[in-house]
Amino acid sequence: MATSGRMLTCSLLRFHERDGQFIRYTVATDWCTAKAEQKPQQTGAKICRFFSFGHVANWSLNFNALKSSVKPYSHGRKWHCLGEHAMHDSPADDMQDAQGAVAQLLQELGVSKEDAVGISSKAPVYIRELVDAVHELDDAHLWSSWQGESGGSAIEHDTFRNKILQIARTKRDMGIFPFLESIGVNPLSTRHISRYLSAEPLTCLIQKIDFFKELFSPANFEGRNISYMVRRMMMQLSVSADDNLQQSLSFFEKMEAKRGGLTVLDSGDGILARLIESFPKILLQSMDKNLKPAVDFLESTGVPKGCVGMVLLCFPPAILYDIGADIQPRIRTLKKAGICSKDVGKMLLRYPWLLSKCIVDNVDNITVYFAAEKQVPKKNVVRGITRCPQLLGYSPDKLKLVLNQINSLGIESKTLARITAFSPQLLLRRSQDFIKVVSFMEDLGLNTKTMGKILDRCPEIYASNVEFTLRRKVEFLVELGIHDLRLQRVLQKYPEFLVMDVDRTLKPR
Repeated sequence: MATSGRMLTCSLLRFHERDGQFIRYTVATDWCTAKAEQKPQQTGAKICRFFSFGHVANWSLNFNALKSSVKPYSHGRKWHCLGEHAMHDSPADDMQDAQGAVAQLLQELGVSKEDAVGISSKAPVYIRELVDAVHELDDAHLWSSWQGESGGSAIEHDTFRNKILQIARTKRDMGIFPFLESIGVNPLSTRHISRYLSAEPLTCLIQKIDFFKELFSPANFEGRNISYMVRRMMMQLSVSADDNLQQSLSFFEKMEAKRGGLTVLDSGDGILARLIESFPKILLQSMDKNLKPAVDFLESTGVPKGCVGMVLLCFPPAILYDIGADIQPRIRTLKKAGICSKDVGKMLLRYPWLLSKCIVDNVDNITVYFAAEKQVPKKNVVRGITRCPQLLGYSPDKLKLVLNQINSLGIESKTLARITAFSPQLLLRRSQDFIKVVSFMEDLGLNTKTMGKILDRCPEIYASNVEFTLRRKVEFLVELGIHDLRLQRVLQKYPEFLVMDVDRTLKPR
């Protein structure tokens, strides 16, 4: 920077959005009050404001004279002056100062230094808003009209960090905005969510987040594929969903539509942020009165320690449940239907939607339907529900479709009762999938009576996949020279052959 008479010549940078680069300009201004006295002891690239520009004398793309500390950025201030008479640091320095100011504010709210630094470093959008706000007030000379705790005129000549601190205090978000952003919540959702959390101390929110991180850690789920289980529950649901179950369905459908889909349930990446965006009130639950007692109660029902988080993750509204008013009545309904207390935990682990009222209330509909329409004793139905609680997600009308297909093979009530008790997964088959197995058997030359005997002896066959399981076993027999009538006799006498593993069981023999 150099001065000549009343003219001031300075080198400036302007960020060009199209090129994505800084371009150096030489600008002459008649701002006579500006002083450009060289001070050797000052170093580093500085940013200086000039409002009375004369004209652009020339420009070039020579970056050799630029300081390395000046880096391109596409938001905030557009003009940067290289000179020793400075007002602001580089963008990187501004962000660093702003992070320090936010960390200081968080510590004033009772947050530990370690947590405060961590939160401020993971909230770039919030930090950028503060930096831009200070720059706008600086550039437009509006500090005198700005009303803050220290007054506009008093802070106008203060340090950049203190200005950031004053702007942050006037937001009165009590640190919730940067905190939510730091855990991955979409910045566009923070304002909506903060309305629910305005009365919660930030230190309490941090404790709850730490609790949820431990509860939903994939390391506790014993390698279970949660995304597969959720997809299966969604596909097999045919009862009318109540409000809580509908919220869960909406939550999973939105998740499936985003990047990563439901697989984030298995990895745990960002799952807590998505959960809070859909169910912000979970952060209002008391640690001692709600969250910890709920976890202890579910463990007392038989859910393995560490897997409670998986149950709650598959049915998030349960986090908001009251133990006495919501969870215990559902458990009592299951026990009243004949479910043993020791089996409740295992059932919840297989089918977390048992915590939904509409699912539990369906137990009477299922038992009455089997007893009245199919003459299946209640004890067999209860045993089937215990083995396969997903049955409670089916309406009687949906079950009727596959049961009619089973009856078409000449199956008697006694056989159906045995299938219901010991092979209930067959009842979850779609009717079209069941028909595919029947058609495959017919193509092999088996008649209806023989297929009924095979179903009675080995129901698992009719729950198998035709292409990947049954056809492969038949092709193995054909390779051994067994086909036509001999193949029919083998399948009639040893139907279990069709559910054996070819590589591990049949070939070694």
